[in-house]
Amino acid sequence: MTMSKSEELQAGQRRLGSFSLASLRDYMLLVILAAIWCFFYVATDGIFLMPRNLVLLALQTSIVSLAAISAVMLIVTRNFDLSVGSAVALVGVVVALLSGQYDVQPIIAVAAAILVGLLMGAWQGFWVTRIGVSSFIVTLAGMLYFRGLSMIVTNGATIASLPRPLTRFATAFLPPLPSILLVIATAGGFLLLRWWEIRRAHQLGVVAKPQSLFVKTLIPVIVATGITLFIVSWQGMPWLVLLVAFCALAAELVMRRTRYGAQLYAIGGNPEAARLAGINIKRVIFWNFVIAGLAYGITGVALTARVGGAVAGSAGLFLELDAIAAAIIGGTALSGGRGRILGALVGALLMGSLNNGMSLMNVAPFFQDTVRGAVLLLAVALDHLSRSRARSK
Repeated sequence: MTMSKSEELQAGQRRLGSFSLASLRDYMLLVILAAIWCFFYVATDGIFLMPRNLVLLALQTSIVSLAAISAVMLIVTRNFDLSVGSAVALVGVVVALLSGQYDVQPIIAVAAAILVGLLMGAWQGFWVTRIGVSSFIVTLAGMLYFRGLSMIVTNGATIASLPRPLTRFATAFLPPLPSILLVIATAGGFLLLRWWEIRRAHQLGVVAKPQSLFVKTLIPVIVATGITLFIVSWQGMPWLVLLVAFCALAAELVMRRTRYGAQLYAIGGNPEAARLAGINIKRVIFWNFVIAGLAYGITGVALTARVGGAVAGSAGLFLELDAIAAAIIGGTALSGGRGRILGALVGALLMGSLNNGMSLMNVAPFFQDTVRGAVLLLAVALDHLSRSRARSK
């Protein structure tokens, strides 16, 4: 989908606006994450920042990250999805039954499971856009009957003994040398693209000082690249983490560089203005739920492969809450119109770091839930205060 010149200018302003007052929140989130890592490094006598534990942390965070990507895309349009965990559980049952019990080829089982996810997303999108039921109610109902269906199909039993190619996907690593080259190439490609964007914005009159803006991009990229290289030098890059990176990149491209992505932000920012501008709101939101269904499929397959089976009663339990929390902590506004995929990934990493660090310290699970809840409340409060101050100026 191509953009007109005016849409391109608006999209460029939105992307480059990430370094305005709103972007200060992103930097603060990274500072908070760094402070948490330093605290757990001291509290665990260095165990937390060992490459082995950081790889484990990345794997633990990957499932929530996949769910958080679709959560951002829905919340941006003022919609919510409370059925993620149950839908993921049902997808897991499908792929486990086909590949584990009926000896279907893993690739066919995965394709069928993703198709089931797409159908679930389209089903919920139909009720929201055609019948006019609130997404909160539709997905709340989906949370109940998707979980119920997964329990009915399995009779509440666990389906294990998945084929080796499927479980290996979630446990295997890309070797260290290719992982290092991939990280360097990705960082270099991102910086080149960012420099091209900044120069283009400078030519359009959006940016006055392109060099200083590029430096603001360069510093966090160098830090992130250094940390990533330190991690992958131990055993390489997990394939599951590469899947998260690919999905995040695809979602970022859709939201930031296509007309459809611009429509998502427009609908969330002001639905009435979007309608008057000629945007077919129902169609856009319907396909947004279909994309969420695709995320059900991918996340369900990844989770089932990671745990080595399908547990209909507990698979994906509270995943929807973790995904929404990661999106909100990452800067996605509950009022719609604002949200970033990268922010949601950092939010998921922050929540995962709290869980991982407190587990290493042998903190009781109920204390962990208390801390996570407090962090979520604080993030929402800070977001509300920052937006209130911005409006008052």
